[in-house]
Amino acid sequence: MTNRLEGKVCIVTGAGGGIGLAIARAFAAEGAKVVVNDMNREAAEAAVEEIDASGGQAVANPESIGTVEAADGVVKSALDSFGRLDVLVNNAGLLRDKMTHMMTEEDFDLVIKVHLKGTWACGRAALQHWRPLAKKEAETGAPSHRKIINVTSASGLLGAVGQANYAAAKMGIVGLTKTWAKETGRLNINVNAIAPAALTAMTEPLVEDPEAAKPRLARFALGRYGQPEEIAPSFVFLASQDSDYITGQVLCVDGGLVI
Repeated sequence: MTNRLEGKVCIVTGAGGGIGLAIARAFAAEGAKVVVNDMNREAAEAAVEEIDASGGQAVANPESIGTVEAADGVVKSALDSFGRLDVLVNNAGLLRDKMTHMMTEEDFDLVIKVHLKGTWACGRAALQHWRPLAKKEAETGAPSHRKIINVTSASGLLGAVGQANYAAAKMGIVGLTKTWAKETGRLNINVNAIAPAALTAMTEPLVEDPEAAKPRLARFALGRYGQPEEIAPSFVFLASQDSDYITGQVLCVDGGLVI
């Protein structure tokens, strides 16, 4: 533990498992108080129990990301529980993969709602809270850096067969990231994105058949998917003061998938 996030309050959406859970664990280990959001209440509460048992502080939030009301509720959880908010990680997501000619309107809308609208709504809620604080700090000469870290994907950067909905949402998140960075930089709000590649419940089925997985794994310079615990340190870096001069960037933490 290096306590790089000591005293910080961080929201991590979709933190009941996979990369989100690894981020929540890493943040807590660095001294942060964490709002663990996941629509699976049991998973969120289990994560909180684990963090608390390890000496950290966390609270569960079961909002289903994708609406302004839900986003406002997540931010309210941070403020009600810990009195402040310093870092927002927009990680919640799901898949509804199909070739475009087979994809239903519901398949498209749900993925866009959770990934793109959910990221926008949570960012909006955080920014509405932060902007007056940042302006007041500027007047007193004591500015603080606040951070948004969005999760995009190689699919959004390169495209992916069978993922028109997901790729569109993830590339949209890149647009949000760069726009927010330009809108909020003078308020000392840093906005970046990470494009991770790790074995999670969403990706493990892709490598269950070793022979079928060979072409997919060959796309990685390192020849493999990472583990969620290998992804989390990049989020700690972007959440910490070590990244105060970085904004509007997309960091690929993917074993050389996007080169």
